[in-house]
Amino acid sequence: MLLLESPHRNSWTEHKRGPLATVLRVLERDTRGTFHGLGSLVAKPHGGERSAQVILHRDLKISLRVLAEPRYWYAMHRRPVIAEVNKTKDRVLVRFVASGISGPFHGTCLYALRDGKWCCYTIKPSASQTIVSAEQWLDKRNWEDWG
Repeated sequence: MLLLESPHRNSWTEHKRGPLATVLRVLERDTRGTFHGLGSLVAKPHGGERSAQVILHRDLKISLRVLAEPRYWYAMHRRPVIAEVNKTKDRVLVRFVASGISGPFHGTCLYALRDGKWCCYTIKPSASQTIVSAEQWLDKRNWEDWG
């Protein structure tokens, strides 16, 4: 089994070759954001608490491809935190949080199930207080995200 990364659109970098357990260990121990935070899908929970990615993927059935869409925030070591889930569980507001010298900062995205398919939309910070405000902002933009 191979673990590959595509740092550029037309090239691949091999990170590890070996049995599944070996490849999963490399993925789990990623501390640089190389694999867009998806290592938490295979990591054991700390203190019994599951990661946001595990909840989004396993409970809400959001695909890995969609989970990895905010690549820039993962690359900047921002940690996803679920801020809000609507009652029908077809909208999830997620904050990508990091702390720096000047304090915490975040970006926000809305995972939305539309036409039977999950999508990820980055939301302008001033429009991302709630799912309702994020949807209103997206409606005004014809569902074009901030990115």
